[in-house]
Amino acid sequence: MKSPVQRSVLESPWYWGYVFCAAGLVGLLLVGPKVIDRQVQQERSFQGRQRAEEHKAGVPAAVTMSTRDATLLSLRPLFLLLITGFLTAWAMVWWHFWRRRRAS
Repeated sequence: MKSPVQRSVLESPWYWGYVFCAAGLVGLLLVGPKVIDRQVQQERSFQGRQRAEEHKAGVPAAVTMSTRDATLLSLRPLFLLLITGFLTAWAMVWWHFWRRRRAS
């Protein structure tokens, strides 16, 4: 009897999901600080315009200015999404390819 033909791991969409999530995480780690700095700059510009309008209206400033550690938008959801995809894809690649080979 012939043994079943084993597919290459490169043919698996899980493998490519794993690779793309890993590349996304590396890219986010490398570019993330620059993105956060730009986000803080944009938020502070918006908040400055808000404060100017509040000052014109005679209302005390209620808006606190953004800092690097406290922004309105963060990269945390993107990190969590990529980490979840990375771990899920890795588990599926392991389950479908390497677990069977080890058992044989």
